[in-house]
Amino acid sequence: MPYKKYLVLLQIAFFALAVELIAQPNLKISPNQVRFEDLFNRIDSTYLINEGNSILSIDSVNYNPSFYSITFENNLQLPFNIQPNDTVKMHVYLNGFYYITYSDTSDTIFVFNNGINSPEPLKVKIDFYEDDFGIAAGTVRDSITPLDSTTIYFFYNGMFLIDKAVTDASGYYEITLPEGEYIIAAERDGYRVIFKDSTYDPYFAKLVGVEDDDTTVIDFYMKKTDDLTKSVSGQILDSLGGTTLDKGVIIVRKGTHVPSQRPLEGSMFQEPTNVFAGFIKPDGNYNVYVSDEDYYFVQAYSDYFLPGYYNDAGNASVFWQNADSILINTNLTDKNLLLQKDIAYGAGAAAGNLALPAYDAYGYDGITLLARSVSTGSLYSYNFGKDDATFRVNHLPYGTYELIAQKFGLPNAVSQQFTIDSLNTSVAGLTITFSLTDIDDNPVQPFDFILYQNYPNPFNSSTIIRFVIPIPTSRERNHKDFSSQASRNDNPLITLKIYDILGNELTTLVDSYLPAGKYEVTFDASAFASGIYFYKLQSAGFTQVKKLVLIK
Repeated sequence: MPYKKYLVLLQIAFFALAVELIAQPNLKISPNQVRFEDLFNRIDSTYLINEGNSILSIDSVNYNPSFYSITFENNLQLPFNIQPNDTVKMHVYLNGFYYITYSDTSDTIFVFNNGINSPEPLKVKIDFYEDDFGIAAGTVRDSITPLDSTTIYFFYNGMFLIDKAVTDASGYYEITLPEGEYIIAAERDGYRVIFKDSTYDPYFAKLVGVEDDDTTVIDFYMKKTDDLTKSVSGQILDSLGGTTLDKGVIIVRKGTHVPSQRPLEGSMFQEPTNVFAGFIKPDGNYNVYVSDEDYYFVQAYSDYFLPGYYNDAGNASVFWQNADSILINTNLTDKNLLLQKDIAYGAGAAAGNLALPAYDAYGYDGITLLARSVSTGSLYSYNFGKDDATFRVNHLPYGTYELIAQKFGLPNAVSQQFTIDSLNTSVAGLTITFSLTDIDDNPVQPFDFILYQNYPNPFNSSTIIRFVIPIPTSRERNHKDFSSQASRNDNPLITLKIYDILGNELTTLVDSYLPAGKYEVTFDASAFASGIYFYKLQSAGFTQVKKLVLIK
């Protein structure tokens, strides 16, 4: 090879090597620290900057998922690329604030990339911590047999699923938890999910306190699931990125637009079969068995997401008015739910009382409350109304809000406006009043049976009981038989009966085939002694019981 030609080739090789060495991506993180000052400041951001002259690939981010969650602007999903001299904003959320101890107040997040320095560190500083912890312990049985391999779930403040325990061979569990109040549930294959205190519906679950350096005992008694032929399953997804969510609770509730509430528990009545629950698994899947062939709503709740309902269009449905019920008559699959992100990273609280129409269908159970920003219209944190007509919504950022309360079958109700700021972090005395008409004064058309609370109650001698029979939607909808003749001329057979506290039938107020409409019956109790009684409305596929109190 001629010398000059060899020299040219050598120069080309050196030039290519120089270009290779010079053309490199270079990640800079600015600022290089995120800081969380208090419970109202649990979001911070930084920028990923490509200071190199070739494409920067962000491969992964290493952090403690028990403490933090991370998102990127424009909903970018890892891995992604950053062009030279371009930036991507990264948001860091302090989710697990309840688990931060003193040793966790300084931390580091690592960003892995194809640049000169990988991983690139991002410092984390937390200015507060929690060092008060208690113990929750107990046993799980089915009547008398201890149940091993039962998972116990713990929802901090009734919202955040922060930990779980598993029972041993003797049915015993024990776990250390941050001090606070919890909703607690038990789940085992082949058994029905149950919440403390002995309810199948998270709406009715009681908060259990865990105190510092103390042990709280919570026992469960579970019932087997005898029928495995009817269920609903699917995935729970982030409505923006379509990624699966790895934890949360699923509620499957009977109904089309007004779900039937649970009947009174006790020896004379059947066990409540209108609400079933399950949990989102780490892969984003859920599966919940039901006992009755019927129509159901499917609801999902996950940490830092707004609650959502299944609908046929596959949209994120925060409000029940946009939900579609599902006929569960076999093992259904692919019933996916999309949830919207909840950006309530604050520490404000709003509390007050609920007011319902005089003849409310189901009392104060089953009410969901959401906070709406007055300035932006964004929805924030949620919680459930309690059966004593009280509510409390937590974790609100600074801002001005109104609370929206929703209850199946009624138009949404709105509170007065209130402000959370540094001088006023908690607001009490709010009132939310439901109405039987919407904002255009159009009466609400129920799509299911309604049994109203008697009025007055307590009463002396006589009281009024009202109920509603819906317009039948189709023959397919009314697929059950109450007797050999479930209906005559499309009118269902309706019975309304009075029972004493022992379950003895005392009198029948209604026993007729009735068309759709609203009805009012007077119960004359002049021949009965003072005490507690029950009235039961029954028709094809529907049973509901309410309590009345006679005082003479």
